Amino acid sequence: MVRGGLLGLGCALALGVGGPSAVTAQNSVEVARARQILEHYTECERTRRFGPCWPLLSKRVQADWARQGRPGAVEYADARGAGEPRYVDFRVMQIRRSPSRVVFVTEATRASERDGLPDRVEYAILREGDQWKVDGRRVGASETTP
Repeated sequence: MVRGGLLGLGCALALGVGGPSAVTAQNSVEVARARQILEHYTECERTRRFGPCWPLLSKRVQADWARQGRPGAVEYADARGAGEPRYVDFRVMQIRRSPSRVVFVTEATRASERDGLPDRVEYAILREGDQWKVDGRRVGASETTP
């Protein structure tokens, strides 16, 4: 009887039922969900159409835009579409995790400099309730607003 119980426990742990591997799987799923938000946001950067990205921004970032006199998707899209370089390619180089945030460090290639050195762009994706939101963006050494 004892041997059967130990065998069952061993199988449960090997399959990830309970134990540390279940936490790792949850983290991997959450990182994948955060990465989907990153991919949606970088698509806005590729196309230079930022209206669809307004709902992807954290409450803090939306409030920052509102304080600048750009309180909604249209104003945000106009401001973001008019500035900054157009990136055509993103390659995730590093992922840093914490309980409420995932930071993706990317190499981003500018449309005008396909043969040049890529920019280092970091995206902070924050957990708000049950959703992931873009909460910060850093190009090179400078902090920018997404």
